[in-house]
Formats: sequence, C-alpha cells, structure tokens
Amino acid sequence: MKRKTGSKKLCNSFSTGGGGHHFEAHVQAAFVALMLSGGVAPCLPCWPIVEVKLQGKIDGYDTDDCIVTVENPSTRERRKLLCQMKHSISITQSSSEFSEVIQSAWNDFNNPRIFTKDKDRIALISGPLSAVDEHNVQWLLNSAKDSKTSIEEFFRNVEQANFSPPESEKKLDVFRYHLAAANGGIELSKKELYSFLAHFFLLDYDLGNEYGVSLSLLHSHIAQFQQQDPQIIWARIVEVVQTFNQYAGTIKQDNFPEDLLEVFKQKGIERVPDDLQVSPEKNFFDWDRCSEPVYLALAVLIGAWNDKNSNDLQAASSVLGISYEEWTHKAQKLLVCSGSPLTLKNGIWRVRDRTRLWETLGSYILDRNLDAFQTVAVRVLKDRDPAFELPVKERYAAGIYGKVPVFSDELRKGIAEGVALLGSRPEKCSNCSQYKAERTATLVVRELFSDAEWVLWGSLNRLLPDLAEASPLEFLNAVAKALRSWPCPFDELFAQEGDGIYGGNYLTGLLWALEGLAWDKDFFVQVCTLLGELAGRDPGGQWDNRPSNSLATVMLPWRPHTLAPFEKRQVAVKTLLRDCPDVGWKLLLNLLPDQIQTTSGSHRPRWRMIIPDDREITHEEYWQQVTFYGKLAVEAAGNNTARLSQLIDVFDRLPQPAFEDLLDVLASDGIDGLPEDQRLVLWDHLTKLIRKHRRCSEASWALPDELLNRIESVGDRLAPDDLFNLYQPLFSEYDSDLYDEKGGWEEQQRKIYEKRQFAVGELLRKYGTDGLIRFAETVRFPEQVGDALGIIGDESVERFLFPGFLDAGKEKRNALLRGFILGRYRSRGWEWCDTVDRTEWSSEQIARFLVCLPFEKEAWDRALLWLGEKEGEYWSLTSANPYGTKGDLSAAIDKLIEYGRPNAAIECFYIMRYFNQPFNIDQCVQVLLMAPSSDEPVHAVKADSIVELIRFLQSEPSENPETLICIEWAYLPLLNHYRGAEPRFLEQKLADDAVFFCDLIKKAYRSKNGEEPVKEEPEEVRAMALNAWKLLHEWKRPPGLRGDGSFCPEQFDEWLEQVKTISAESGHLEVALHYVGEVLIHAPVDPGGLWIHRTVAAALDSRDAEDMRSGFRTGAYNSRGAHWFDPTGKPEKELAAQYSRKAEETENAGFPWFAVTLRELAGEYEREAASIIADAQLRESE
Repeated sequence: MKRKTGSKKLCNSFSTGGGGHHFEAHVQAAFVALMLSGGVAPCLPCWPIVEVKLQGKIDGYDTDDCIVTVENPSTRERRKLLCQMKHSISITQSSSEFSEVIQSAWNDFNNPRIFTKDKDRIALISGPLSAVDEHNVQWLLNSAKDSKTSIEEFFRNVEQANFSPPESEKKLDVFRYHLAAANGGIELSKKELYSFLAHFFLLDYDLGNEYGVSLSLLHSHIAQFQQQDPQIIWARIVEVVQTFNQYAGTIKQDNFPEDLLEVFKQKGIERVPDDLQVSPEKNFFDWDRCSEPVYLALAVLIGAWNDKNSNDLQAASSVLGISYEEWTHKAQKLLVCSGSPLTLKNGIWRVRDRTRLWETLGSYILDRNLDAFQTVAVRVLKDRDPAFELPVKERYAAGIYGKVPVFSDELRKGIAEGVALLGSRPEKCSNCSQYKAERTATLVVRELFSDAEWVLWGSLNRLLPDLAEASPLEFLNAVAKALRSWPCPFDELFAQEGDGIYGGNYLTGLLWALEGLAWDKDFFVQVCTLLGELAGRDPGGQWDNRPSNSLATVMLPWRPHTLAPFEKRQVAVKTLLRDCPDVGWKLLLNLLPDQIQTTSGSHRPRWRMIIPDDREITHEEYWQQVTFYGKLAVEAAGNNTARLSQLIDVFDRLPQPAFEDLLDVLASDGIDGLPEDQRLVLWDHLTKLIRKHRRCSEASWALPDELLNRIESVGDRLAPDDLFNLYQPLFSEYDSDLYDEKGGWEEQQRKIYEKRQFAVGELLRKYGTDGLIRFAETVRFPEQVGDALGIIGDESVERFLFPGFLDAGKEKRNALLRGFILGRYRSRGWEWCDTVDRTEWSSEQIARFLVCLPFEKEAWDRALLWLGEKEGEYWSLTSANPYGTKGDLSAAIDKLIEYGRPNAAIECFYIMRYFNQPFNIDQCVQVLLMAPSSDEPVHAVKADSIVELIRFLQSEPSENPETLICIEWAYLPLLNHYRGAEPRFLEQKLADDAVFFCDLIKKAYRSKNGEEPVKEEPEEVRAMALNAWKLLHEWKRPPGLRGDGSFCPEQFDEWLEQVKTISAESGHLEVALHYVGEVLIHAPVDPGGLWIHRTVAAALDSRDAEDMRSGFRTGAYNSRGAHWFDPTGKPEKELAAQYSRKAEETENAGFPWFAVTLRELAGEYEREAASIIADAQLRESE
C-alpha cells in the first residue's frame, strides 16, 4: 500500500544528499569516524555504533540528515539518534529554519515505525549558537531530562525567574509555538511538551574549519590506530561520506572501503589457547571411575535436598537404597574431590553438571533403581502446598502460620528435573529394560495428574515446565483432560490470582510449560489449541502472563517462538478460529502489522532441544505471514460489524490484498442490507479513521488521498438517515478528534462550532425543543448541544428552559443548561444576562443560573445584586474554578471564607501564587487552618496546591513559627520527599523542645507502666498517633542543632536529660531513647575532626545508653534505603570498611561502648557481602 512519507518533499538522491554542504558532511563523517574507532554516539547508551544512515528521507525519516544506530552487544537491542544539521540557526519564533526542524522532529517523534519513545533520541546539531540560545535552551532541555523533576515541577522551575535562566521561559514559548504549528495548530499539553523536550537534544559541533575542539578529538580517535597523519585519514573519511551522501546511502562496517577498514583494524592479541591453560587434572573428571559411581548416579536423579529436612533425608535414602548416614559417609569423600559435582551450602546439597554426569553415569542405573525413584518422585511431587489452606491475602505469610510443605523446594525441584532428565535422555540407561526409563518418566507424570484438583496443579506450578519436558504427550493429555473436567481446576487457579497485591499467578508454570513445548513442530498445533481453550476461560487479571499473550508470542510473524513451519502455524490459527472463535479472532488481530512491536520472548526448553539463536525472518517471509493473517481476518469477520469495526481501526496497517478485501466487504450488498443501528458502528469507525488521516495528512504513516477517497465513498454509503445517529459524533467526541484537516486550531474550532450549530438547527426543525432535549440525553457532551443552542436558539427556547431546568435534575440536563447559558453568554455577553426575566425565579434558581457563568467579578457582583442577603447560595454552589479567572481573586477568597469554602479558597491562593500575584498571607494561613475541619468536599482542592502554599509560607521570614507548626501538623501526610516538601518547623521544634518530643512519643506509643487497660481508640486518636509516628520516623534534625545550622552541646545535654526524666516517668523511656539514637545518625562532625560531635558520642557511649545505641544502629542500617544488589558485594564491603574505620576512630577518642555498636554494623555488612557473593556463585553454578 502506498503511503505518504512526511512534510518535506522527497527529492532525488543527489539533492537530498546535499553534496555541497560542508558542515553537514563533516558532522556525518564524525559519526562514521566514531563507528570505525569504537567510539560512542552522544545522547545514546555507550553501545557500539553499527550504522550511519545518510539522508533518511527516502526511508521515511523527516529528521533526515543523519540517523545513527547503536546496538547492545549482548541483547542486540538497537537505538537511534535522528540528527538534523544547521551550521547556523537561531531559536526564535520567527526562525523558519527552526520551524522546519521542529516540524520534522515532531513528525518523527510521533511515528512509531521509525521512532521508539524513551529509547530513541532526536538532535539538532549546529555550529556556534548565540550566548542566549546556548545558555537558556540547554538549561531548558537538560531540566526536562532530569529524572527527579516532575512535569509540574519542570514548568514551575521554568517560570520562576530567580531560579531559571532569565530567557528560559521565552525559549519554552518558542518551542511551544513551533510545536503547536507542527501539530496542526493544536497546542500541546504540558505532558506532550515535556515528553518531546526530554527526547530532544541540542549539540554544538565546531566542525567545518581547520581548527576546533571537535576536530582535534576526532584526530585523537584516529591516532589510536594511525599515529602518523591522522588528518589525512580524516579527509579520506569525509570524502567517502560525501560520496555516500550523494546517493542517500547507509554506511556500515561491511560496506566501507577496505583500505580505511584496514586502518581501524584492531591489532590482534594472541592468547594462550584455553585447552593449554587447563592442566590435565582440572579437566572434567571421569566420575564413572570414582569410588561410588552408582550412588552418584542416583544422586544425579535426586538433584538437590535440604540436609535439615528429615522428610528430604528419608526420600533421598529411599532412592539411594542405603541409610542416609551411610550416604553421608560416601558423599563426604566425593565432596572433597577436586571439581566435585556435589556442593553443600547452608545445609543444601546440590549436584552440578547433571546433564553431563548423566551422560557418563546413566548406565549404572538399573530397573529397581528406577522403580524406587518413581515411587519417591510421585510421593514428593504429589505433596500439596498447605499455603492453599489459607485465604489469598494471608498466603504471603504462610511460614508464619506454620503452613510449610512437607518436602523442601530444593528436593521438589531436583526430583522434577530428574524426571525430565530421565524422560529426555532415556537411552543413557543402557542397562535397564527397553523403554524402562522413558516409561518411568511417563508413569510419574500420568500418576501425578490423574484426577489432579486445582490445589495440586497450583502446588506444582513452578515445576510444570520440567514435567512437561519429561513426557510431553502425557503432559498435554493431562492438560486436555483437566480442561474437559468439571469443575475445571484452571478456573479455580484463575480465581486465585486476586488483585495482584496479595494474590499470585498460579498458572505461570503451565503457560511456560506449553510455551516450551510449542517450540517443537510435533506438539505445536496441540499446544496452541490448549492455550486457546485456556484463553477462553481466562477472566483477565493484573498479571501479564496470560494464555492469549502466550499464543501471540509463540506466533509473532517477525519473531515466531517455534520451529514449526509456517504451514503448521496456518493450521493452528484456523483450528483456533474453528474451536475457539473469539480467542482465534483476538490472536489474528495481534498478528497484523505493528500490533505487537516488542517481545520478551517465550520459555525455552531445557532438556529436549537446543534453539538456535540466529533465526532470522526475511522480509518476504514476514509479509507472506501478515498477508495470510490479514486476508484470513477479513474472511473471519464476515458481516460481523463488531469484528469489521476492529479491522477498520487497523485499515492503514493491513497488507494491500487484505486492504482490498476489506474494502470490498464494506461496499458489498450484505453490509448495505444491514439495519441502520448495525451499519452505524461501521460508519462511525470509518469517519474517525478518515478524520485522523486527513488531520495528519503529512505524517509518514498517513494514507494517500487516493485510498482515503475510496474509503470515504464507502463511508458515505453507510451514513445513517436518522439525524440522531448522524449528528451523534459531533457531540460525543473531543474537539481535537473532530479536526479533519491540517491547519490552525482556531479555524478548525470555528468549523466545528458551525457544524454543531447547523446540526442543532436541523434537530430543532425536525424534532422541536423536546426532541433536542432527548438527543442531548443520548450524547457524551450535552453541554456542547446547549452551547450551540445558546447561540442559535430564539427566545422561545429560553422560555422552555427557564426557570424549570434551573432546578436540580438529571446530570445531562444540567450539562445542557450550563452549555446553553455559556453559549448565550459567549454570543451576547453580560448584557444578555441582565435582560433575562428573573421575576418568577427562586433565589436557588438565580444562584444556579450564575454558577453556569464564568467565575469572575461580573458574576460575583450580580450574586450580591440579585440575591442580596441570600448571595451565600451562589458561593455555596459555585465550583469556584479560578483557572480561567481574569483579574484579582481577593474578593472571591473573602466570600469563600465567609461561606465556609476554605478548600476552594486554597485553589484561588494557589493560582495567585502561580502567577506571582500578591495576596494576604494571614488570610492564606487562615484557610489552611480551616480546611482540615471543613465539611467541604476534599476534591475541591489539590494536594500539590496545599504543598506549594506551605512551601511558600515556610520561606516567609515574617511568618510565626508556631502557626507554621500547626499547619505542618495538619498536612503532615502531604509533606514528604515525593512532593519535595518537608515539615521543617516541626522538625526544628522536635530538636528544640524535649516536652514536645515526649508528647509525640506518648501519642504514638502506649506506656510500659501498664496504668491503663488497652482499649480501642477513636479514629481521631488513631490518626493523631499515626501522624506522630510519621513525624518521628522521618525526623532528621538532631537535638542541639539550631536553626542557623550551628550545634550547641549544652542545649543537647539539657534536652536529653529532660527527655530521660519525662519519658521514664511516663513509661516511654526505651522507645524514646531508641528514636533519639536514630536521629543522631544526622549529628554534625566535631570541630576537632572526629566524624561525629564528641558531645553526641559521649551520650551514645554512656553505659546506660544501650537503647540509644540500638536506635543508632537501626537508623544507620535503614539510612541506606532501597539499593541494587551487586553480586561482588562491593558496596557492602565498602560500608563495612567505613564503619570499621569509624569504630577505630571512636574507640581511640575514648568512646569504647559506642565503638562496639559501630563494629556490629561493620560485621553486619561483612556478613551481607559474604552472603551476596555466595548466592551469586550459587546462581552462576546452576
């Protein structure tokens, strides 16, 4: 299907190549030099550059001067940098060059075919910029890329002149202006603008002349390979790039001139061959010549067990055929052998290299050994997990409730793998009866799943992939039988998933098992059928592991996760359409082009087959598949309007043959003959598709006019005759979705208003006002009906609506009325409001009339004039939305306070603060203190508005600290690091006032004196206790630390003694001192050089300060927060060394007891490091 390619015209190769553009060619050559020399590209991960595409317009890019692609050597993931180059450019509203850059960047940014958001990047590369552009624009773009900055904070930072560069707000307006033009005249939302800026880079290159930093760095890169005359090599690279440029070529390592590749060839480093480095005695030991080969072979079948679990020992002994004590004696000899396959770590025995050992030792297994193993395997694996006896929300704590499985997880996993080993390599049991090994694996699987209920399936969840490979046909038969049984065990397992917080996905193992078997062409169709049946039963849930996702992953046209040929995949899809039509239909949609663009892969078999890593799907193979799926989808849709609607939504993604088939179906007599209510849905989807492509006609993905005209002619045939249906979309879609061509948004908006007014006029003429009201009750946005009616309706409409509709009624009628009043106001102004006859209206009706008008002074004045002493009815009903209000809000705030609307007043204060308007600070304090006890709905105020006002008050030096303490206490849950705010004055009071600290301890914790019986506290008391706990938990300002940052030892000592006295009397001494110890991790350094102030160290060293030292240890350990685990244990080792050093310093300073605590911390981190390293080594060995 022919598609348009973007906003700039596609010229011939030489023209777009720009052979004479000196600067452009040098920048392109710079990327090529980096690719050849092993350098990295700016703005992208530090991965090797694999290709540099020149003049990408021919491939659909609008930002087309250069596309640099890098690739992760491990995962083969690719990312791109789209580059537009301008040797000289100014970033202003009047700059046509910058407008062109932004237009191209915006087109590519919104084209998922060529640009992946959050991964790819767009760069404007220029020569020297003006100082204003360089400083302000770079600051703006860097701020947008700051991961710690939220969208709102970014815009707030830009607009605060004392924080941001002076011209940054103007430069943001430049981006906003050009992006709106690029977006068809529609201004971007804050989220869209922020996202674009986060992906957009401005790079300075001083190339194109004889001198410059960039050129010298490039020469340095080249000199690593060619020390003599790197400038000559550079000139040669530029020459080659210019040649490629003329033909819009793509430069890779394999198509670059050989003489240049030879220059950058890495000098070979010869190493000692691996087979010479390993001494003969370290090669894999021939374990069939060890002293106990029979028992080692049996241990291979067992795999792993817990030496501390008596049931594990009994099971292992049964397989081994000897007592466990006897086995231990034999195992100890094997354990100390060099390169022993046996390991013992923390009581867990494991056998390594099981597959390799099985190749050597399998012949030692006899029939009786397999009989014993079969008996034990069934007994161990049939053990139900007792966690299923608990409710879903309590299973995470099964161990606490004593619901522990009889056998260890290690033994169960080891046995399941042993069965898989037996079933996948039966020929190694050469001394067993024919088929004995294979039959043993089959019988284990058969006996396990014979009449298995949901608890057993759930208990075996993690082991199912191994059991499936043990005996694939037996396993598939078991799944099929379970699906036919009643009740079906999988229905109950789906139900166990819960809400995704406490529940678990107990079908992941089954899905992985089926995915693993799907790789085999012999099982493929059967697996797909079973996945289809499971998908048909799936009620949906919070987890991504779903049968339908497994199906789509297995069959992905661009990356099929199966070795089954395409003919088999065709059979599978057709079978699903026949047996599970809804599942098959959903799968077909997922297999169409661009529907699934990423995959994390499927489960791979471990035991039966090796999957090649270099499987590539050719362009021809891919389009063969999607064409088949597209045509099959049209065929499967038939005249089903729901399915046809889904295909219309992907009309522009269908391969050409499927596109033509769908167009023929939609134009057929069968569709024409459908009732209007069925044709309506098709017409609606077609008109949306047409509007979308007309609106974005210059986007590369847009359908050309020729195809759109054909689709439009079909849509016209399906257009409804009923005006209710015909005009429904005009009043049920967002305005931006109704734009049908590229252009200024003002012009588009005007056309939509005109269309709505025409539609309302038609409806009025045909159905009258009553009919129009009925129509408004059927649309999504009845206020738009009212708006158009307010503009075109005559006085008879007013008489129909007023005053009856002003009484509280149905929401859609209320919305219609609001729209009507605003429409009248927009077209006739406040003068119309004054002419409306209100003589028969009640005060409530007048108030409801006024609240439909803009929230501004004209409305407030009329509320007083028209309602007099009843104006409170207006102030109680108004939404008080200040965001569009012109002028001062102070008068409105006065009224909102007077009539008990503090939350609405807070929003008004926030708007005034946002626009740097002066306001009454005392009044702001008043509403913040009023709001928590107000009956006004809390949705009337945003949490961010409150936080911003509190931050402002905290910065006001004149504000009373005690007042701010009250405010911070009232809004303490909001003052957390996520919103960039903290209870500064409360923390300082904690540091200054021991009585206040002790009061909080009393609020949060019960006394140990036991004076009062424990009782259920009222909700407000519990809320206060939670507030106290949060404040104490987050407290970071230690006692003795003054507001100016200085530390007063005398104040610290006095505070601590007072806390001890008060808390000892109240029965809170232990918990109080624990919290004191926690906050002391923030104590300042000593003026004499000790890492902690000596006064604090002395307090922590006191013989009776064990609780404080315990708190310090807890605070220090928790201060690390969330962190990544390094398998080398390096961070933990560094922390251990740090605390060891501090302990030594502390002890030498004369504080031995405190030093003991620090050494305990060091020891804790040393043990953590050792544990992390051991776990990493164990995972690596497995």
